[in-house]
Amino acid sequence: MKYRVLIVQANPALGQSWAQALTSAGADCGVQIQVQNVRSATAGQLVAGRQLYDLVIASLQIESLGVIRRLRKRWPNLRALLLHPPETSVVSLREAELAGCSLAPQPASARDLVAAVGKVLELPLGIGPAPISDTGRPAATMADVLLLLDMLRRQTQAQFVIYTDNLGNTVAQQGDAANLEVGAITSLIAGSSINIAELGRALHDQQVGCLIVLEGIQFDIYATNVGSQHLLALVLAKEFVEPRPGYIWLQLKRSARQLSGMRLVKGTPGEVIAAELSASLNREFERLFGDTLQHQE
Repeated sequence: MKYRVLIVQANPALGQSWAQALTSAGADCGVQIQVQNVRSATAGQLVAGRQLYDLVIASLQIESLGVIRRLRKRWPNLRALLLHPPETSVVSLREAELAGCSLAPQPASARDLVAAVGKVLELPLGIGPAPISDTGRPAATMADVLLLLDMLRRQTQAQFVIYTDNLGNTVAQQGDAANLEVGAITSLIAGSSINIAELGRALHDQQVGCLIVLEGIQFDIYATNVGSQHLLALVLAKEFVEPRPGYIWLQLKRSARQLSGMRLVKGTPGEVIAAELSASLNREFERLFGDTLQHQE
C-alpha cells in the first residue's frame, strides 16, 4: 500500500527529518509513504493541485485552512493534519475541526509527528520494529566518539573534525577551530545534505549516501552523512597537507560507518558497562521466566 504525504514546513531541515521518519516508520509496518516537502502554503496548493495526496501536514494558520478548503474542491477525500502551539485559541481549533481537519500539538520530535500521522491515516506507525538507535548497537560514550574523531583527524592530517546532527548542531569535535566559522560551515553542509537527500527521493531511493567536497586555496572540506540523522566533516589546511581525495574519502566513509554503528549514551565507561549488563540480564530473565512470573501474578 502506498500513501502520498505533503508537508508544508518553512524549515527545510525539519521537514526533511519528518520525511525521513515517516518513510522509515512506513517501511517498518509494511507500507510505502512517499513524502513531498514545500516551504509555503502557496507552494503546497500549486503542488497538490496537480497531484493527489492522501494527507497534507501544515501549521494551523488562516492561509493553510484556505488552501485545504480549495484543494478539497478538487480532491474531496484529502485529509489534513494541522499542527498548533499550546497557546492556540479554542476558536482557531474549532474552526479547523469544522473544516474537517485533524489537529495535533506542534511535535517536539519526529517520533511525535509519526504518531500523529499514524492516527490520521489509521496506520500502526511508530509501533513496528524498534529503531536501530535504541537496540542492536553497542553502547558508546562521548569519550569513544572523541577518540574516533581524533583518530580520523590524525589519519587524514585534518586541522579540524566535526560530528553534527542533520540540522548542523555540533555533537562532538576535535582539532583546532581557529579562523573557522564553525557554525556557518556546519549549517551550510547540513543544507547541502538535505538537497542531496531530496535528489535521492526524486530518484525513488531513500538510502542515499553523500560526499560533499569543497576545494579552496587555503582549505579543503570533505563531508559525508552518518546514517540519516548525522553528518561528519573534515577541514584540511593546505598549508600543512596536500589532500589525497581517494584516501580521505575512504577514511571518512569508514569512520562514518563506525559512528553509525554506535549508540551514544551518557555516563562513564564503567556506568555504561554496568547498565548494559543489567539490561542484558533483565532481558534474559524475562525470556526465561516471563510467562511464569505473569502466571504467578
